[in-house]
Amino acid sequence: MHAALRAALASRIGVEADAMRILYGGSMNGDNAAELLALADVDGGLVGGASLTAEKFAPVIAAAA
Repeated sequence: MHAALRAALASRIGVEADAMRILYGGSMNGDNAAELLALADVDGGLVGGASLTAEKFAPVIAAAA
């Protein structure tokens, strides 16, 4: 889906689409952050409940680093 979004943007605005950030719209957490952030067209994500404690948020930060 993220690749399709990037392609749709590119068809409308050209190469500037490469500079746009596309976020994963589901809940990102310590269990799925590394896998999601490894996807080619995912530039970030929404962190819900995992941001409420340092213990749960730390793995998300580590995956993003």
